[in-house]
Amino acid sequence: MKKTLPIALAGLATLTTGAMATELTISSWVAPSHPTIFAGYETYFPAVEEATKGEVSFKLVSGGALLGGKETLTGLGDGVADGSVLALTYNPAQLPTSQLVAELAMLSGNSLAVAAAVTEFTLLNCQPCITEFSAQNVVYTGSYATAPYALISKGDITSLADIAGKRVRSPGGAWDRWITESGATVVHTSSSEMYEALDKGMIDVAMQPAAALKSHSLWDVANSITLGSFGVYNSGPLLSFNKDAWGELTPENRRVMLDKMALAIVATTEAYLTQNAAAKAEAPEHGVTLVEKPAKLEEEIAAFNGQDISAVIEKAENVYGVKDAKSLIESYTQLLAKWQGITSEVASREELVARMKADIFDKLSETDYGL
Repeated sequence: MKKTLPIALAGLATLTTGAMATELTISSWVAPSHPTIFAGYETYFPAVEEATKGEVSFKLVSGGALLGGKETLTGLGDGVADGSVLALTYNPAQLPTSQLVAELAMLSGNSLAVAAAVTEFTLLNCQPCITEFSAQNVVYTGSYATAPYALISKGDITSLADIAGKRVRSPGGAWDRWITESGATVVHTSSSEMYEALDKGMIDVAMQPAAALKSHSLWDVANSITLGSFGVYNSGPLLSFNKDAWGELTPENRRVMLDKMALAIVATTEAYLTQNAAAKAEAPEHGVTLVEKPAKLEEEIAAFNGQDISAVIEKAENVYGVKDAKSLIESYTQLLAKWQGITSEVASREELVARMKADIFDKLSETDYGL
């Protein structure tokens, strides 16, 4: 955190000091072309700077130049950066309760509803989650969601029989269990390695939103994409802060930063959806067949989701020591239903942002939260 003290001349002989200006260093391991940056941060930073009249500004260090994905949580807590995006699936041991939502990723493909539900659940209904972040010296402020995941492959997939025996690149969590139960082999590889993995036969299927066809040129090495009820990645806090840096801000500026977060979350999630729609529209021109929710596969996914909750509870309690996992899961699923209803009713981004602010962020105290 960098602080400067503006000084202004008043009359000929009187010096008055303006408010202390704070520059927050924000780390991200992704490139500026990523939705969290070009949509999320480029919406949030100017909004906060304007509302604080320049008292809070941001310096972004992207592309992993400051911290990589796996070490970001620890680095953020240590003060290497003042704020950063996070991927909770990198840190199940440190944030076991917060991981519950990751294990429930296949419950909904409504990206905006998922982002709002995860944010409300974590901030207002999961005190153990907030305690876990605090123990890492980190302040959580909300999560975005990606576009729905899909199966990108070199052949049409219409049922589990088409997946059995194949090697599938998985984002982790619920998807790992679904792939395994489908008779396929889970492969963990970064999104940047998917192209080579598909091209060289190291994987047969890549589980990723349709946007990857364009952003990672997967349509050059795949000829089919199966769209279905695979859910969305929901474990990405958009901008969490070092607790010490957060505490040094004035209450008024913390209020602004909470108030502007809903807009950044919605903007990020909408950017994912826009990229996804564009890639799907262009896919046929690149020889890619779109397989839309094949009936047999949808039935099989529904059956998996119906049985998977018990597996999530068992894993949370027995592997990670989460207490009362069933009640926490019930709380999240209720919020998911709530926000699915709200997103079906609102007519604009502005309405959704206002509702998120009223239902979530207005309930946080700038003199208490994160301190």
